[in-house]
Amino acid sequence: MKNRQLDSLLSYCQGLVSLAGNPFHGGVVFAKVLTKNDDSGRHGVLIPAEVYEFFPTIDIQNLRVNATKKFEGFDGVVHRNQLLAYKYYQRYPERRITGLNSAFSDREHGLRVGVFFRASHKDETVGFYTDVIRQGIDSEFDALCSVLFGNSLSLDEGTFIFRTIDSPTFQFDDALADLTARFDEIHSKGWIDSLRSGDTGIGYTFETLLGIKENNDKCADFRGIEIKCKQIKESSNRCGKINLFQQAPTWAEKLSALERLQRIGQQNEHGHYRCHSQVTTMKNNIGLRLNTDKPFERIDLLQNEISLGFWPFSNLEQRLQEKHSRAVFIKAKVSNVSERQRFQYEELVYCERPSIQQFNELVDNRKIVFEFMMSEQENKKVRNHGYPWRLSNENYLNQLFSLQVKLR
Repeated sequence: MKNRQLDSLLSYCQGLVSLAGNPFHGGVVFAKVLTKNDDSGRHGVLIPAEVYEFFPTIDIQNLRVNATKKFEGFDGVVHRNQLLAYKYYQRYPERRITGLNSAFSDREHGLRVGVFFRASHKDETVGFYTDVIRQGIDSEFDALCSVLFGNSLSLDEGTFIFRTIDSPTFQFDDALADLTARFDEIHSKGWIDSLRSGDTGIGYTFETLLGIKENNDKCADFRGIEIKCKQIKESSNRCGKINLFQQAPTWAEKLSALERLQRIGQQNEHGHYRCHSQVTTMKNNIGLRLNTDKPFERIDLLQNEISLGFWPFSNLEQRLQEKHSRAVFIKAKVSNVSERQRFQYEELVYCERPSIQQFNELVDNRKIVFEFMMSEQENKKVRNHGYPWRLSNENYLNQLFSLQVKLR
């Protein structure tokens, strides 16, 4: 794209859209420092799992079969529309974008930055725009990198950023610098024996190495930054749920724990009540559903259309800010050999600036769910694992946070 407007990310994106003659409204940007394995067409640009949902949906009917979604984008280099292909490759598995400008393949002059912009237009349509800038070729390389990534980030191959165009520029601070330095130290150790058996070992081990003691504090884990650890899944395209926070509703009736469980749960063969149930905006098998009531600024919990309670938007927003105003997502390889579980911590993605509006949209689309995890014990007491709100898939992260950046 010649004559880029680089006063701000906003002006740069406006310039892209104006080249296509479309009415600009807003949008989000994904930019990546391309690697040796990224090119314009044959292999394409590898897309990180965190931003899968940025692009059009691929209809993957069988995880063992390749799938492609073709869509139109505007080429900011030559100023014309192009047909792009968003591909799912089952072998790895991975996703890539192909059909890009040949400048994406120019590896001879230094770093390349590929830019993908999903714009919302004033006429309520959505458009995709692509651009690429090359170190040693484009005089605007440093300026564009500053606009996209800020000036405190070391640009290495594979580094990416996802951000809304009105978000502030990314900045390192002491807490994040401290955390990344400690991550580097842990990463340098290679394979590390799990300090706890079971699914929680991956997070417990990492946090213990950081010096964090296990607790039920509602606040973030490390100097105001929440830490989430996940396995790098090399053999599956499916990703697991991510806990966001725990928050009970404001109940419509004052009941004991057992009375509430008897109201919503079901009896097992021993006569004990149990409710392990996922609740979304679609009624489930026991009649529970959520309703985002925007005029009253709350989310209602209904059972067969009778209100059991509600969450004010203000309470949910407070919990988001307490637990996820800043978060890092750590990914690790996992080895299980001879009943010995070990982890190798490999990746660190930093996220910030969630919003209640984005949260509600994810609830509406059943991408954020609420769960009951209650069961009656022999002594008539109730075992309650809390009231978690969870992302149903880690790939929806980019729809909750307005900024993501891969730092390691």
